[in-house]
Amino acid sequence: MLYSAYRAIRSLVFPSSCIVCGKHVDDAMHGICMQCRLDIPLTNYLHRENNPVKERFDGVVPIEQGSSFMFYAGNSIWRTMVHRFKYGGAWKTAYTMGRWYGAELKASGLYDDVDVVVPVPLHPIKLLKRGYNQSTYLAEGIAHSMAVAVDRRSTCRRRNNPSQARRGARDRWENVDNLFKVRHPERLRGKHILVVDDVLTSGATLTVLMRAIKAAVPDCRISVATLAVTKYITTIDR
Repeated sequence: MLYSAYRAIRSLVFPSSCIVCGKHVDDAMHGICMQCRLDIPLTNYLHRENNPVKERFDGVVPIEQGSSFMFYAGNSIWRTMVHRFKYGGAWKTAYTMGRWYGAELKASGLYDDVDVVVPVPLHPIKLLKRGYNQSTYLAEGIAHSMAVAVDRRSTCRRRNNPSQARRGARDRWENVDNLFKVRHPERLRGKHILVVDDVLTSGATLTVLMRAIKAAVPDCRISVATLAVTKYITTIDR
């Protein structure tokens, strides 16, 4: 019984197959083989205070730091991986990638004073249909590596809005207008909050969430981290 529980926990933290390509991987590689680690299309934004992700939000919502770990483009195996954990039930992949990303965020030195990680919340109806929130598992992996807490309860969605996928820029903003609510501002007061999501495209969802947090908790500081970002990002429409 105890050994079975140990194996179950170990398979979560150290998968025996690469979560990206499916090939065998040694325990020391933490679920991602060496070839995939070499091939990942890293942005390297997390090592730069001024980078396209940070600049995307400048003048729109005040943030301390901003980064995305990898590029999300084309028909790459990495894009397929994101689709698997977002829509295909592969929540362990989100957690494993979060641990890798969190270790890199910690090593960069730019996120040393983060107090809490807040994932972009799903509406309960969508959460029930999907069975999990991939951003929560990503946030938990990041928080584990950074040795900070995760807050899953202080923010919520007011309504079950349609997916942002395949929507134009104007539709994306209308789709997320007044979408989020902060239920427990007292938990976030005075803290440096790292808001986490899976993919940055237009930035509409993140902007609306961060504005809601800042309005409810004026004395907090906010940074943002997404696992992936579209390769060509431009300034958010003001």
